Amino acid sequence: MANAAPKSGFSFRQRQLLTKRGCWLGRTVKRWCQVEKDELVYYASREATVPRGRVALAECALGRDHDQLEAWPKAQAPISKMLQLVRPGKSPLLIYGASAEEMVSFVAFILSCKKKPASEALPDLPASPTMPEIPPIGPQFMPYSRSREPETTLARIASRTSEWSAPVPEELSEGVDASPASSSSTAKVRQSQASVFHEVVHGLGPKLAYRKAMELMWNYDLEAAHVLLEPWRASILWHAAAYAECSLLRTVLTGRKSDALVTLELIKAAELMRDNFPASLPHEIFTAEILLMRSMLQVMLGQRLRALYNLRQSWYAYFRLEQVLETDADLRACARDVDCVMTYEDLRGRILFGIGFFYMATSLIPASLVPLIRLAGFVMHRQRGKMYLFECVERALGTRSAPAAILLAMYHLDLEPDMKHAGNILIASLGRQPENALLHWAGSLLAWRNTFMAQAVSITSKALWCCGEELGEKAVYLRYELGMFHFIAMEWSKAHEHFSCVYNSVNSDKVFFPYRSLVTTQLAAVAFSMGWDEQGENLCKECAAMQDWSALLKLESDFARILQIFLRRRRWRRQMLAFEVMYFLRQFPKVPAQMLLALKDNVRKAMMPFDENAEQSESDGENMVEMASALTIQVVICFYLGDAEAAMIFIPDLSQLCPQLPSWATYLSAHGLYWCGRILALTGRDVDAQACFQQAKSYKKYPFNISVKISKVLAEHEEQMAQQEELTSSAC
Repeated sequence: MANAAPKSGFSFRQRQLLTKRGCWLGRTVKRWCQVEKDELVYYASREATVPRGRVALAECALGRDHDQLEAWPKAQAPISKMLQLVRPGKSPLLIYGASAEEMVSFVAFILSCKKKPASEALPDLPASPTMPEIPPIGPQFMPYSRSREPETTLARIASRTSEWSAPVPEELSEGVDASPASSSSTAKVRQSQASVFHEVVHGLGPKLAYRKAMELMWNYDLEAAHVLLEPWRASILWHAAAYAECSLLRTVLTGRKSDALVTLELIKAAELMRDNFPASLPHEIFTAEILLMRSMLQVMLGQRLRALYNLRQSWYAYFRLEQVLETDADLRACARDVDCVMTYEDLRGRILFGIGFFYMATSLIPASLVPLIRLAGFVMHRQRGKMYLFECVERALGTRSAPAAILLAMYHLDLEPDMKHAGNILIASLGRQPENALLHWAGSLLAWRNTFMAQAVSITSKALWCCGEELGEKAVYLRYELGMFHFIAMEWSKAHEHFSCVYNSVNSDKVFFPYRSLVTTQLAAVAFSMGWDEQGENLCKECAAMQDWSALLKLESDFARILQIFLRRRRWRRQMLAFEVMYFLRQFPKVPAQMLLALKDNVRKAMMPFDENAEQSESDGENMVEMASALTIQVVICFYLGDAEAAMIFIPDLSQLCPQLPSWATYLSAHGLYWCGRILALTGRDVDAQACFQQAKSYKKYPFNISVKISKVLAEHEEQMAQQEELTSSAC
């Protein structure tokens, strides 16, 4: 009968020690575990007979994935006799084996438990209604590769609890509206646990209250965190610093300068308390973090020189702490101190995040500023920064693992594109902190960048839900992002609602918003599209009141000039402003195919009156401008759809209209001829493409100037033509 036992069977030689964090007070709990069939059963003692709990091994994930993630440096490798099991939505389990060989066998058994038979395979994701299959047309037409894997990754981020609970989330099912109003995550207001902790806060004591407050804070239950920190924030340094950090997390979402000033006052109060405590390693960490927090707030308040000074001081403080990571003894000694409220993992994670942030951020500075950065004493080391941030995320080292995950995900979104790696980082972090609004926000940006608009709306809506009702109303950055999604989807009423909220906050509450006039531009475009011409004109006049455009950013000044053109010259088809704003914000590459087709259809409908009266269009300068605008937008959409033949239908008319446009519409002439050249080059009409590029290059001063881009494309095109001529002559 022994031979009939499955080969994958496993059992510990004796019950092994297991530690986990308590679900209520957050204390470390010791248990003794053994394996029974495919479950891990744990007991209160080694001799106990009644189990305290069971964990299905098939639902557990190993704490480290050697196949997909980078290898650890040898000096930082985890202890071979300890194994971490990650559970969905719960604290990880740490199992201490008798030998490394036994742990290896246990790992093999866990992996065998996770391999389900074919009959139990998870269902495939349904095709999203906003993302139809696109026929392969050629690499030059497709800005992104379309695969099921990114959709699966984003579906796991969009799930309402954690990555393990919903392999096919409801947001991706057929016929479901993914708008914020329809999501069940927003149907019920999130309830804070503040009332519960009001009753037990004094019984917890300062250490447990601090640790539980940090956990709640980074799950964005800021009200409950305030309750836990309030009794001790006037007497204990760490509680005062955590109270300021809690206010900072609120300010990051609201952007309000009043919130930033309040947070600065809380930081000052914490710094005053520092002098009453003896110098120690945790105090050095406190100094580095407080300086970093202060510099962030000063950027929001416009105090850039002070921010740079404090940023430099913070870097020096973190740089001195880097040597602590090598020996690790000082950190463990601090964690054993009875007065230290932070764990070893938290202490190490804070240092790793700070140093990793500076190493990575300084390495991304433009080359022209590198000498100044080095003169200021900063050190640039991108790979080391990635390694430190990765360790903080992979080992879940305290609360700083969440911002470290966001930094790494954004890095792999743009600078070193790796959709799978970025998604896995966010999914792992959301498994530990499923109600962190910042992690969901990062996930929505990831979805948006990869053209998954329905998932982006769903994840952003979940981020707003995580904020709670009061904070969600003031989270202008999330509301602006939702407004942008509805704007691209031509859901004008919803876009108007969100943009109006942002517009009112930016103009009345003194909010830190880098592109203020951009919100005005988009709100005016929505108003024109809804037929509210009077409101749209008032918004255009508001931008005209900004006399000194040189003080604005380049993007804002360009939009301000275009708004004046629509106000004074383009009175016939002002709904074209919305489509031009989408184009100039470069949103078309991020839009799925079906939405691009809908945009193209609406532009065609806006152009229909001019088609019916072509003779008048040729004689009337304003009508010619509207025709050129509509044709240009349709050509661009066809380009991103990969349909060169459809684009060629518009090229003859557009190439003739652009040179005839009045001087105030020069920007349309340059952009229209540029896209004519791109399509002609793709269809093999090199001489005609060269003529369009040369004519587009002749225009000099206009908003959204692309003369540098035109010159670069023209040079590459002429080089290709020369190479083709050489090949042809050599063949002859």
